[in-house]
Amino acid sequence: MVPKERSRETVVERGTDRTGEKVPAARPSPGDETRLGSLLGTRSLLDLKVESKEELLRALAEAVARDRHLSDPGEIHRAALEREAVVNTYVGDGVAVPHARLPHFDGFAIAIARNPEGFPYGVETPEPVRMVILLVGNEAQQAEHVRLLGAIADAVKDEEQRKAIFKAEDSQAVARALDAGAVSRALHRRSRQLSRLLLSHARKIAKEVGATSVLVAIENHEDLGILKRLPRRESFIVATSSPVIADGAERLVERVIRLPRVPLRRDTLVRLGTLMGISSSFISRNDVVAFLFRQGRGGLDTITILDVGKEFGRFLTSSGEISQRVLSSVLERVLILASELGSEGREGRPVGTIFVIGEPEELAPYCQQLVINPFRGYPEEERNILDPTLRETIREFSGIDGAFIIRGDGVIHSAGTYLRPGQVEVNLAGGYGTRHRSACAITAVVDCMSLAISESTGQVMLFKKGEVVLSLEKGAGR
Repeated sequence: MVPKERSRETVVERGTDRTGEKVPAARPSPGDETRLGSLLGTRSLLDLKVESKEELLRALAEAVARDRHLSDPGEIHRAALEREAVVNTYVGDGVAVPHARLPHFDGFAIAIARNPEGFPYGVETPEPVRMVILLVGNEAQQAEHVRLLGAIADAVKDEEQRKAIFKAEDSQAVARALDAGAVSRALHRRSRQLSRLLLSHARKIAKEVGATSVLVAIENHEDLGILKRLPRRESFIVATSSPVIADGAERLVERVIRLPRVPLRRDTLVRLGTLMGISSSFISRNDVVAFLFRQGRGGLDTITILDVGKEFGRFLTSSGEISQRVLSSVLERVLILASELGSEGREGRPVGTIFVIGEPEELAPYCQQLVINPFRGYPEEERNILDPTLRETIREFSGIDGAFIIRGDGVIHSAGTYLRPGQVEVNLAGGYGTRHRSACAITAVVDCMSLAISESTGQVMLFKKGEVVLSLEKGAGR
């Protein structure tokens, strides 16, 4: 065996104890959910160069024997070679995981060898075998041995974790890198358990708090899978920003709400989901909604109760609709477009604009065209906001000063339209400029709705009857 710059006796062995004493590796008891990092001996991280696979396995066996105070590493070496003779233990991504099971070995141990130039490993690979992790265990603990091999495979499969192990300065840093994935997977398991618990008991919780509707925000296939296994799942309303999840949910439940694909604050998510549920007639003005969602990464972890009448009652018609003159699909489409513009802007630049949804004839006395109307002269079927091919056109015209005027059935009447509602009392807090005041005021003089996008913050505000119905503020993600 030839070191990079020194003889084998001076191979770098990182992480020795401060006093120079030999510290044995941890010996987990059978059945423990052992952390991989606890199995790495303080002198079992080797940065070296070898001439053969046999020499490499010998060096790793010697490292384990040294940390465990074993007089003869030969038994470990022979067991690892015998295993390699049966099947090559290269697992991909430049990593191999040889292993050995011995009759009298105490617990489990790991040793790691690294070389950026690669080791000879007797197998053709698309990239050099740069890291080799030897697992040694007791022959009687087969189930735990298999579990630990799986944990090692999971750790090195993740590119970031693999890089962290390879670049770590000492054995303690490698131990932390090995355990990072285990911590993440443990958190993931707990989040799945909480998701399952919340979904399983959602109807009972809703009944106990007086909720009449259960709305659940689902953004991953795992939560959708949990929902699929529930009995009587048809009673749920699913809200999602993922088209793929929405398609899957529609096969499980009758009511699905499509949300904007933008990060939203949790309070914004609850109000927007409920409002879109009202618009789609999934939720009525007399409902109390139990809304299940997640605050951070992972699964469902939060339940919020919202009284529809208290939150939105003053904006609804006597029949409980947002508007009898605006199609629910049109309002939803405008909300999604406005949210995306507020979050993404146009060609990476912030956008500030207004969408007004109402009858053009009624709005005409309060409007003035600032520029040539880019939608004038086109057939109505070619300028309906429900047409997904118009998305980029609307983005382009959002840079024009003024407002979009959209009919209740979705036909875009004009863009670049100046609103002049006059001096109108509106219920709008101070600090907002002309754009927001005009958008709010127009809804006080005409039976319509409007949305204003703030160029400075990307905030989207929905107005009706001269008041703020909904404020969509960007969050860190859902």
